[in-house]
Amino acid sequence: MPIFDQGYQHWSGTLSGHTWRWLAITRHGVRLGMKNTFIRFILLLAWVPAAALAGLLCVWGMVEQKSGLVTPLLEFLSSLFGSAVLTDPKSIRVEVWTLSYEFFLLTELRFSMLLILLVGPILISGDMRFNALPMYFSRPVRRIDYFLGKLGVIGAFLAMVLVIPSLLAYGLGLLFSLDFSIVRDTFSLLLTCVGYGAIVTLSAGLFILALSSLSRNSRYIALLWLGVWFVTSIVGTVLETVNREQRMAHRYQAAYAMQHSAQAKTPEEQRRDFRAMQEAQQKAFDDIERQELEDAKTDWRPLFSYTGNMSRVGQAMLGSDAAWRKVAEDMPQQFRARFLSEHLGPQYPWYWSAGLLALLMGISACILNFRVKSMDRLK
Repeated sequence: MPIFDQGYQHWSGTLSGHTWRWLAITRHGVRLGMKNTFIRFILLLAWVPAAALAGLLCVWGMVEQKSGLVTPLLEFLSSLFGSAVLTDPKSIRVEVWTLSYEFFLLTELRFSMLLILLVGPILISGDMRFNALPMYFSRPVRRIDYFLGKLGVIGAFLAMVLVIPSLLAYGLGLLFSLDFSIVRDTFSLLLTCVGYGAIVTLSAGLFILALSSLSRNSRYIALLWLGVWFVTSIVGTVLETVNREQRMAHRYQAAYAMQHSAQAKTPEEQRRDFRAMQEAQQKAFDDIERQELEDAKTDWRPLFSYTGNMSRVGQAMLGSDAAWRKVAEDMPQQFRARFLSEHLGPQYPWYWSAGLLALLMGISACILNFRVKSMDRLK
């Protein structure tokens, strides 16, 4: 058994620079997270929408080639995207890919919030609980390395459900299309998925790290995250729905007022004005739908929803509004306004949500700077 002198032992290894020291913290956090059976189950479940996205893009590639294998699906696809599916599918290629990615990212956003709930609360609160911060900062690890390492854990798990599946689905869609012009048409969607994943990581990652630094008990942090997620979503949805229902009720009452005034006339006058009344009412109902779309552009109530703000930014990055409007052009004129009001998301300016998320990121950074102190300030 060797005996060593209890003095300084020189280390002869190779020192690495500060650039990648955060990566060791990230790798350790990801390894610990992957040992959780429930997290692995959520990751597996989150790949189901990715498989659906890949399947739809592959089917659409065969639709463009007019393959006989997808003939039974043409009627269903035409009901979703219009008659252009049967006549000229390439003319709506961008719209189909855009709306497919919109549904995918909206679904994966919910899985992302659930993963953050499982992974995030313990990232800093656990270190505070077991007094591990002095162990980090007594080594050549700066606070920025520590923050980047913890944020990297969030980013790694979100990449598994947001970025990597979208990249694989994009590649499969290219393989089945056999048309290289699709790269020119849809490459921006690929960049959007990567950028959106980065935005969600920065926004939600800094937020959950800030919450995690507020308490040594990760259960309290998890409950607080659930409150932010569910309560804000419920409040935003309720406020938006109540306001819309009030506007619709007021406008429908005004539209039906013409019918009541017509019933007060004599039978001969009613027969004479019946056709004109029907046309006026139809025009009034069409105006109601168009006015709803205009009012939605200034409706600030969805801003109360945390996930709603992320969805609004993603909606603007994808350009899904333009895709829905292009699909609506193939519909009869009297149904377009109703179709758009049902399928378009919030219409207020996207930079409202972007500014709110940026403000929340700044507050989160200030909380982290105050709560996690460097070695010379630790007690």
